[in-house]
Amino acid sequence: MAGIKEIAKITGLSLATVSRVFNESHLVSPKTREKVLKAAEELDYQPNIMAAALRSGKSKIIGVIVPEVNNFFFSGIINGIEKIVSDSGYNIIISQSHEFQEKENEALNSFLKLKVEGILISISKETTDFSLIQKIINSQVPVIFFDRIPNLEQINSVTLDDYKGAFFATEHLINQDCKNIIHIAGDSKVSIFKERRKGFIDAISKSGHNAIKHSILELTTNVKIDLEILQKAFKTNPNIDGIFAFGDEIGLHALNLLKTMDIAVPENVKLIAFGNADFTNLTEPKISTIDQQCSQMGELAANLLLRNLQDKKMEPETTVLSPKLIVRDSTK
Repeated sequence: MAGIKEIAKITGLSLATVSRVFNESHLVSPKTREKVLKAAEELDYQPNIMAAALRSGKSKIIGVIVPEVNNFFFSGIINGIEKIVSDSGYNIIISQSHEFQEKENEALNSFLKLKVEGILISISKETTDFSLIQKIINSQVPVIFFDRIPNLEQINSVTLDDYKGAFFATEHLINQDCKNIIHIAGDSKVSIFKERRKGFIDAISKSGHNAIKHSILELTTNVKIDLEILQKAFKTNPNIDGIFAFGDEIGLHALNLLKTMDIAVPENVKLIAFGNADFTNLTEPKISTIDQQCSQMGELAANLLLRNLQDKKMEPETTVLSPKLIVRDSTK
């Protein structure tokens, strides 16, 4: 494989000059840079990013950690991040925690070994020990949290107002004359799901409709078991006429389960979910939902990180996005 020695030989330039080109030094003229890059293309030369990082102390790498890449919400955030970072001169490495703190810490330690210049992270459901994250922040590596944030002071974050989103969803069901509403809730240990639960409860208590019955059903992470729990809940409480699901995926499962039980949506039960995944507009009926602004969240988080990389003395910033109610056939 060709190296900078071969490039130096065919261009007649010194190794130091060729090296400056790949290190993006301002000491190189545009004409020289063009000459070196043309030679590199002819030789199919690929710069060793890690070697350059060791030499310069700058990797030009940004680490991104999400719970699950195949989740619509997080894939949308990654798209938003890539949209902003693609023209910045930085490269992205993406890792998944799979909702385990141990895997999250492994990813963080790997990023440190790679000398990443900044980190974008949504913490796992399991994460309660923030000592490693705090250590990284203290080392002056910029860390931006999105969606799920740790209980730490003075952090940079971009989140959604999950409380307001749940309030909007529940209020919509009430306005659609639902009198017996169930909230299929997420893990109460996770901040975003805890806020959605609060929004659900407050929307009912502040509605002024004393006749509205409500209950909260917290599921496991096993779809088969969850569907059995849902089915039992519907049989135990056949008067349920409104469902607010904490996420679009479980909302879809609920919709399919209701079909198998011959319970018509929206005629008998009105259903609203949370996320605005693409598939919610493709189901029959189409699912009402709360738009989480995932792409915008990714873009804002990436922009905040790039600004922090330019000015590491920036004061921490907190951005909270407003959710949007998307009304479709499942609640009409």
